Amino acid sequence: MEENRRIGLSITGIAQFLTQRGEAELVDWMKYGYELSEKYDNIYSEWLGIPRSIRRTSIKPSGTVSLLAGVTPGIHFPTANTYIRRVNVSETSPLVDRLIRSGYPVEQSKYSTNTVVVSFPVSLGETMPTQREVPLMEQLRLAALASEHYVDNSVSITAMFNRERDTI
Repeated sequence: MEENRRIGLSITGIAQFLTQRGEAELVDWMKYGYELSEKYDNIYSEWLGIPRSIRRTSIKPSGTVSLLAGVTPGIHFPTANTYIRRVNVSETSPLVDRLIRSGYPVEQSKYSTNTVVVSFPVSLGETMPTQREVPLMEQLRLAALASEHYVDNSVSITAMFNRERDTI
């Protein structure tokens, strides 16, 4: 670790950001984020008396972090534009009554005792392309773009392809 220090800063919601703000702004934000990571790595490495990081940035699949932020995971396009997010909640939680009063469907879990399942409708908007709509080469181009402007470690991506549409 002394010789090969790494930080591991990741970004998420990339496909959604791209759709809403465009490629030029995405590149600007990536470059700025990378420069900022370098600036603070230098400051803190000097302050702590440790070597600067050999790698600082990556893109991971990002499950829970993306869910909490309400954005698409990592660099991936969503499976669908609209879906139902189901969340397990303790049936003794004070949230349960509020969720029922707010009109969210709440039902007893079939798999866990003392647990209810709350269903939340989610919409990413009609203009958000899904995995089935984005050609393989466009998904790979986005990963290459991230590698060029932000990532100095690795991009984790599961690229989807359609046999009828995509050719390599």
